[in-house]
Amino acid sequence: MCNATGISFAQNNQSSELSYYLAQCETLLQDGGKWFAKNGKYDSLEEWSPNYFGYEYVKGINPNTVNLKITGYFPKKSQWLTFWNGIYAWDYKNQRVVYQSVNSEGALAMGESEGIKKDELTLVFNVTLPDGKSEKHRDVQKIISNQIQSTSFIQKGNKWESNNSMVWERLPQPTGSLMFMSTRDGNFEVYSMDAKGENLKNLTCNKATDYTFSYFKDGRFVFYSNRDGNDEIYIMEADGKKQNNISNHPSADRIPYASPDGSRILFISDRDHKNGEIYVMDIDGKNLKRLTNNEYFEDAANWSADGSKIIFARDIRDPKDNSESNVGNGEIFTMNADGSNERRLTNRVGYDGGPQFSPDGSKIAFYGKFNSGNSEIIIMDADGKNIFNLTEDPLEDYSPSWSPDGKWIAYTKGDSKNYDVWLIHLETRIKTRLTTQPKRDESPVWISFN
Repeated sequence: MCNATGISFAQNNQSSELSYYLAQCETLLQDGGKWFAKNGKYDSLEEWSPNYFGYEYVKGINPNTVNLKITGYFPKKSQWLTFWNGIYAWDYKNQRVVYQSVNSEGALAMGESEGIKKDELTLVFNVTLPDGKSEKHRDVQKIISNQIQSTSFIQKGNKWESNNSMVWERLPQPTGSLMFMSTRDGNFEVYSMDAKGENLKNLTCNKATDYTFSYFKDGRFVFYSNRDGNDEIYIMEADGKKQNNISNHPSADRIPYASPDGSRILFISDRDHKNGEIYVMDIDGKNLKRLTNNEYFEDAANWSADGSKIIFARDIRDPKDNSESNVGNGEIFTMNADGSNERRLTNRVGYDGGPQFSPDGSKIAFYGKFNSGNSEIIIMDADGKNIFNLTEDPLEDYSPSWSPDGKWIAYTKGDSKNYDVWLIHLETRIKTRLTTQPKRDESPVWISFN
């Protein structure tokens, strides 16, 4: 409940209460100043029921003030909404913390600290409701082991009655960078941004269509583009320079993924079959090898973290279907890195695609329809068991990408009008929207250069 880390709080004759207050502020503002707690009264059937409450502390206009938003996360809306917006400040005359806040319905809270200890702050305040009625509240907030333990009371008659108790933890914050593709400059280009959706950069800057898919841990990116008349695979430096065509073939070569050791690239090509097969080559385009050889459409082949396995999607059609339609019944397969030992993992209605191994190899994320609904991000064990719907979203979800620590998935979310890049935290399932402009932003890839 106070100012930002890095600002000097040294003052002449500073009281112990002020020192305690400022120290608490410093703790609360660390790591982005965001905290969350479970809502024990969450109703999963209710559209406007929050499953988490949030504290969002932001430094104020002077060293002894802090702004606080009290929010709720609504999973069916995939967003945080603000309930209360207030400010804490230090009253030098009375040597107390003063508090003022207004909520979304117009209620006003005003009060001050009743007691300040080393890791504890007690506030007493009046809440004036929109109908003019008034309530008296008392909140006790303790900081223990990097948690906030809050207990609230309401006065009835001359007695304080317990209202609720909650334990708050730091809200997980994503780190690192992502690349994705966007039409915000008129055509599909490869962009990079940080995990907060900031520091955006167009890496390809070309009038052709450029699609992003993978990177090398030395900082280079691999993508494909039609700038030479057909889809070809390119490598470029991290700053977008030195864009070199490494496939150089009149067929369509697409969806490249660099091997974990940086020596090879998986890709899909129609050079030997119109439906496309999985190939691997060295990063200079040499030592080409075809890994699959069948009549099916295959898509989005990627590596396991140790490079020993390949995971991919294959369209399994009904033998009676002689149409020229594109994909129909995609299933997830794995095979050894040399193309041997194919194994089918899914047997579901509809198209399952975009499979990705988790960093530790224990899980697989992919997209597909769930219970005859729309496309969702789905998680299963590496052997195809324990399938569950991660996103549970009314919109369409595609193209999952694991964070390097395995705690987050970046993905595409939207509808026929527009798509954006989102993140979801696997443990809490809290979703964060990273892009918001009206053009298409999609196919994010989490980057980890090490």
